[in-house]
Amino acid sequence: MDTIKEKTMIFLTRSLSVFAVALALLFSALPATAAEAQPQVGQIARVNDQMLMRQDLDREMKLVSLRLARQGQPVSAAQLKQYEANIRETLINRTLLLQQARSAGVDVKESLVTKALSEFKAAFDGEMGYARALADMGFSEESLKNQIRDGLAVKALIDDKVTRHISLSDRQVRAFYDDNPSLFRRPEQVRASHILIKVPENADPAKKDEALAAIQALKARIENGEDFAVLAMENSDCPSKAKGGDLGFFGREQMVKPFSDAAFALQPGQMSDVVETRFGYHLIRVTERQEEQTLPFNDVKEAIASRLRQEQEGKKIDAYIEKLKEHADIKRFPL
Repeated sequence: MDTIKEKTMIFLTRSLSVFAVALALLFSALPATAAEAQPQVGQIARVNDQMLMRQDLDREMKLVSLRLARQGQPVSAAQLKQYEANIRETLINRTLLLQQARSAGVDVKESLVTKALSEFKAAFDGEMGYARALADMGFSEESLKNQIRDGLAVKALIDDKVTRHISLSDRQVRAFYDDNPSLFRRPEQVRASHILIKVPENADPAKKDEALAAIQALKARIENGEDFAVLAMENSDCPSKAKGGDLGFFGREQMVKPFSDAAFALQPGQMSDVVETRFGYHLIRVTERQEEQTLPFNDVKEAIASRLRQEQEGKKIDAYIEKLKEHADIKRFPL
């Protein structure tokens, strides 16, 4: 598993920030209440008087997989299996938090549940998309509402017991900025437009010659005064054609090397010769350049404050959960 996937997985399975707790409970099934002292088939853990079942863990693993896939970072079943114990620990932590919320008599207004459900439904493509999501999660709408209600109860508990006690000074935010200059250094960027004549990687020589002739003809038309953007809209095989080929600003590492090398060799207003990449043939026109710069503090201070607050929340929530565990009866059974 690559570094990005691993970091994402650790976040999804271990992180317990306020946001993560609320969403995690939103999408997770509750463990069944059970009084058995000895593990039975399918039991993976007991948290005080609640038994966590294998089906709870399997559902959570499926939901983690779905969330990663929606983020464009799909993982195989074998890769996900490596994090099974971490995911079980997340279920144990959630159960403890929910038990504490119920013990504290945390009350959730029904209007908040209704609002959260509406926001959830709005993320899908109509009623059919919403229905498919419920089916994928194995929920009815009523059981989903129960999960939302429990998630909001845990969030209210965390807000009361943890996050309202967090303070962050302007001095701390500024110190982070001053101590981490590399994080706020924006590399050189160019803004460019392009025209792409797509060529499949397995295309035969005749197809490649045909595509090359097409892009060369377009280059000649531009050099004779025709508008680059108009020709891009009419001829390019890239979705950027809708914007006249405009790709916006990008750094060197954001494009394949032959494309970047050509683009960063141009000055604003200049057009490249024909550039070949694995996608096909391109004409590139640079419209703006931005030199490497350090982002001003005022442009990033809100993002820094958000990051530092999340870090503080995560540490304090972890500490709060550990304190709950000291007074809880938790048994973990073989997976």
